Amino acid sequence: MHDIRPGIRTRQRRRPTTGVAALALVLGAAAVLPLSAAAPEPAAAPKTVCILFSRDIPPYREAAEGAKAGLEKAGPHRCVELVMTGQNTEELTKRIMQTKPDLVLTLGTEATKTASMQVENVPIVFAMVANPVDSGILPRKPSPDQQMAGVTTDVAPSRQFEFLKQAVPEAKRIAVIYCPQYTEATVAAGEKAAKAVGLELVRFPVEPYRVDDALDKLSKETVDAVWTVTDPGVMVTATARRILTFALKAKVPVIGFSPAMVRAGALMGFGIDNKAIGAQAGAMAAAVLQGRKPTEFHLVYPADVTLILNSVVAQRIEVKLPDALVAKAQVVSVE
Repeated sequence: MHDIRPGIRTRQRRRPTTGVAALALVLGAAAVLPLSAAAPEPAAAPKTVCILFSRDIPPYREAAEGAKAGLEKAGPHRCVELVMTGQNTEELTKRIMQTKPDLVLTLGTEATKTASMQVENVPIVFAMVANPVDSGILPRKPSPDQQMAGVTTDVAPSRQFEFLKQAVPEAKRIAVIYCPQYTEATVAAGEKAAKAVGLELVRFPVEPYRVDDALDKLSKETVDAVWTVTDPGVMVTATARRILTFALKAKVPVIGFSPAMVRAGALMGFGIDNKAIGAQAGAMAAAVLQGRKPTEFHLVYPADVTLILNSVVAQRIEVKLPDALVAKAQVVSVE
């Protein structure tokens, strides 16, 4: 028995530490070590994105704002902005490569073409480009070694034809006047999309700015609508007006490719959001920076599209627009 009288200390024999107890002591000691004792993981180096503008104009600035927001998904990164205006190609290419980019994001056709020809071994994501296949920016079909992808300003043909079917349910045959040298691939994609929703696309190929023969042939055909594309050989002011005038007289609805065409006399058209397109391109760029391949994306259409209807034209060509369609569209009343 141990003596427990006040003021008297007794000695006890120390028991040997068992293996389990020793492990507990070690773990306990480790638990109270300062956190700084563990080596911190190195921070990821920021990625460099060179944003190349065709011109410094508001639509591209809006798209750039959206792109930067989309890029946030890539983690740490820095953006370097360059504008093409006033620089020769050699100087511009040198400036791009001096930024040591991990990716080049281009805004507009001119910047995209320049990057595609001058930038090597660096992925490129574009935005604000019309007809990227016809302009030679993208191949018709994605290839495994492709270094470029992007978001076009063209509204998906399938989406356009779906809206047409809602506006004119009885439509079966659609005409398109186009220059094969400018928009053959675009029209081919439209033909495939039309067939998918039960429509027949009737082609009227023309030489640049020469649409009168096509309109004469069109007058002898039975078509339920005219589809327009952003064709530089057809959609100049004079020829666009001739097509719209012809359609109004024939009481045939026109699918326009822009809000301006709707105001000029098309039954319907589409508005796009520049910032939203930029955000799509930015998200795509973020995915590429994280290891995805551009060929996985290839050509992407705008997700944020506004349907625009012309109520005056609808009355003139005797088309009764469904209330449900009008409710989700922007309606203008001009001719």
